[in-house]
Amino acid sequence: MHSTATDRTGAPTFASDTAATTTVERAKSHTRHRIPRILRPDWLPFAIVWVLASVIIVLLTISIHPVDATYQLHYADGTFLVNRAQYQRLADAFLHGRTWLDVHVPDWLAAMDNPYDVQARGAQGTASGDPSLWDWAFYHGRYYCYFGPLPAIVLFAPYKALTGMDLSTAAACAILAIAACASLIFLVQTLWKRFWKGTPRWFVVLACTAIIAASGLSYLVLVPWFYSIPILASLALAPAGIALWARSADDIGSVPRTGMVAAGSLLVALTMMCRPTFILTAVFGLILLWPQIRSREMLAVRSRHAIQASLAAIVPFLLVGGVMMWYNAARFGNPLDFGTAYNLTGFDMTQRHVSPQARLFSAALLLFAPIRFTREFPFTADVFATGAGNPWAFLIHNRDVIAEPTVGGIVALSPICLLALPAVIWFIVSRFSHGTDDSSGMGGSHKRTEEVETTGVSSGTQSGMSSAVSLEKSHEMTRGMSRSCAIGIMCLLLVGVIACIDGPFGVNARYMCDMAWLAVIGTMCLLMPVEAASRMKGRRWLTVTIVVLLVLGLALQALWLMTTGRLEAWNVSNPALYAWLQGVFTH
Repeated sequence: MHSTATDRTGAPTFASDTAATTTVERAKSHTRHRIPRILRPDWLPFAIVWVLASVIIVLLTISIHPVDATYQLHYADGTFLVNRAQYQRLADAFLHGRTWLDVHVPDWLAAMDNPYDVQARGAQGTASGDPSLWDWAFYHGRYYCYFGPLPAIVLFAPYKALTGMDLSTAAACAILAIAACASLIFLVQTLWKRFWKGTPRWFVVLACTAIIAASGLSYLVLVPWFYSIPILASLALAPAGIALWARSADDIGSVPRTGMVAAGSLLVALTMMCRPTFILTAVFGLILLWPQIRSREMLAVRSRHAIQASLAAIVPFLLVGGVMMWYNAARFGNPLDFGTAYNLTGFDMTQRHVSPQARLFSAALLLFAPIRFTREFPFTADVFATGAGNPWAFLIHNRDVIAEPTVGGIVALSPICLLALPAVIWFIVSRFSHGTDDSSGMGGSHKRTEEVETTGVSSGTQSGMSSAVSLEKSHEMTRGMSRSCAIGIMCLLLVGVIACIDGPFGVNARYMCDMAWLAVIGTMCLLMPVEAASRMKGRRWLTVTIVVLLVLGLALQALWLMTTGRLEAWNVSNPALYAWLQGVFTH
């Protein structure tokens, strides 16, 4: 029998030690709360990244000399009118209590049997000298904006009401990009604190920088058209909503904070009013709140708080969904019709049918299209160019693919994603290895900790307490690893689903922005547990490999921004800047 040492009153000595420790921790916590959150050590490096990224976003916006111009477009032997002020006209419509846009409609367009026939529409535009608008929705004789209305409600309409002037599309893109950058940083910092236990701060900051670069924020800012607005708005909402879900409760089934649950649900639900594809990120609620669901603290009626938490998670989706259904019905007579099919674009979307093979091939190009390297600055070129000098032109030759200029797919531009599949295999093996020696970092950690606990109890109370703390930390780390891998796998599954949804509408850098952030975050969620397990065994090769691939991804993203042939390329929008960059890289 082993006895516990006691003080003069007969109370166990570790009780007073624990009380003293608790008092010190509370004092530290009280002092910590006096420091603004953004200036705390855990937040300061991320705040610096956000400030630097915001400065870069502003500089990129200025670099293209943006203007909401209106000009004629000649396509398929026809003439069309490109007007980039679509969100500005939607703001006018809302301020005047309309859902349709008060824009001139050619008489011939309203009289056409099929206004979505691009050949006939282009010919009429050329013959009449009064062309139709390009990429605006047209329904029953009126123009509509089929893009999500939320940016017009929160940005363009208030600005117009306060100043009497239109907010420029480029300024709105910059504002939303800065907000999206903060949202992504918030998510990465949350994942680090909750699930990436033991990962060095510098490593997470590097991963965060690579995720921001891979997300496509810089590209969307450099192409400040109305297409970029709903994507940037969704990037500002969805990551922050997911982070709030993760912060609303711990991993052991504790009572969730209903305020955070409601806020997270509202942010994710609002993506329906921006870019509806992002609503798929709602599945993260099930993963992040699963301990609470399993313990019936959510989605149950076991208690008043469980009912409140359930309502906090569900009601925001019902409210936002109801508003969007009303808006759709007011425009198109169908609450489930978002108006995408009525877009006046380069093909008839009301009649377009995409075979499963073409859908999968387009998705594969979004994900795995190679990079086209060249020997001359900027050393990359459009991988889908049809010229004879492009060795990758066969990828879209005689295929039902709508390709816009881009330098490569998500995996090529973010080579860290190459490690996603090996990380998934490691996770599956570790889950089925039953904790045998060296079979997985997680199982091995359990076994070693249990051995320490056994020997600790036999050597005295203090050692037993230390081993108990180690066991709890080990369990916490293991839970974090498992949840991180589950989040990573879900991210990668969502990437595949979104690629199949977007692929038939086009293979371009803009659609990659829907899922590139998920691909890199998902890969890092899978890699962090593997890296932690490898580092615990004294192996640094994986850490070095990850760092190299992250830095390489940053370099490739920079080259992509300088590539000629892309939309709003610097060699056209800012020749002086392009010439300076060329001199820097070639002299």
